[in-house]
Amino acid sequence: MATEEHTPETSHGVDVSSHLEFIDWMASNPEDAEVTFSETGTSEEVINRTTATISEWELGGERMGADREHTLRFGLPPEIEEAMGYTELDDRLEAIECALAALTACINGTIGYNALREGIAFDDIRTTVSVPVDLRVLFGIHDVDRADDMYGDIHLGVEVTAPELSAGEIKQLSTYPARSPVYNLLTRGQTDTVEMTVSAS
Repeated sequence: MATEEHTPETSHGVDVSSHLEFIDWMASNPEDAEVTFSETGTSEEVINRTTATISEWELGGERMGADREHTLRFGLPPEIEEAMGYTELDDRLEAIECALAALTACINGTIGYNALREGIAFDDIRTTVSVPVDLRVLFGIHDVDRADDMYGDIHLGVEVTAPELSAGEIKQLSTYPARSPVYNLLTRGQTDTVEMTVSAS
């Protein structure tokens, strides 16, 4: 596969001038730039299996994407299903796994967008995330007032491959994950610890 050629005009598949114009438009028109995403999940016959559909979304109150249709099939890994007494096993995406995957994607995009905005060159971004989960509230062993104890600390690691960067640029990169919309949706500011590693390309 050919390596993308970066020029002053384009970077990582983005026209830099058009991208910066979009940011300026967003800054000047915050109401028109507000994005609303939605999703519908329909339960299946087997408990905890759901088919979720992603389609339309809104920009500034205007509905878009009527022709979009992405389907996700949620459930459990088969080993958990077997332990829980399922009679016909299936290997599905687990909802927490998908939330964590969405977090990695959003952090990667957030770092890329802000590095582009600030003129910081980079090659690759790899984000890993994990979190321990106590499911006793889910299964009625603990009362709902223990819900805050359900999750342990989120472990978040980011590896950036980039040309030689200054100490200031590395510090700047380390602030970007906190700008991620999914990061803020999931953590609500509960963690500000990100292990940032920058490797020379």
